[in-house]
Amino acid sequence: MSIEKMAREGSIHPFRATADEISKAMAIARRDLALAESILDESLDWSYSIAYNAVLQACRAYMFSRGYRPAAAESHKTTIEFMKISVDEPFKSTASYFDRVRKKRHRTLYDEVGLVTEREAAQLLSKAKEFLDYISGKLPG
Repeated sequence: MSIEKMAREGSIHPFRATADEISKAMAIARRDLALAESILDESLDWSYSIAYNAVLQACRAYMFSRGYRPAAAESHKTTIEFMKISVDEPFKSTASYFDRVRKKRHRTLYDEVGLVTEREAAQLLSKAKEFLDYISGKLPG
């Protein structure tokens, strides 16, 4: 898969984001990461879900900065696929990890309570922090 193929297939669209739109997506990512950390001891499932959203928002900021946005259908899946293609090599495996997180997060929101272990939540928080730092360094300004 390539970015060009994703665009041809309609899963992503060209998008001229403003610096403000990129900045707002990252602000949401940082807010959500802080909240996920703060509720870790209260709810593993919610901490995990909110940490995932922090990652998703950072991915959106990155996509915006590269001139794309995901189509409405399957936007979470598409956003992660874009990242698997476009990030630097050490973070390609991290993007694949986030895809597995995406699937588990869906199950915790819609299907079953108590799926997330303390280890999984802590691991996601750690990887999310590292990823947000990486993305911040890739964004303009």
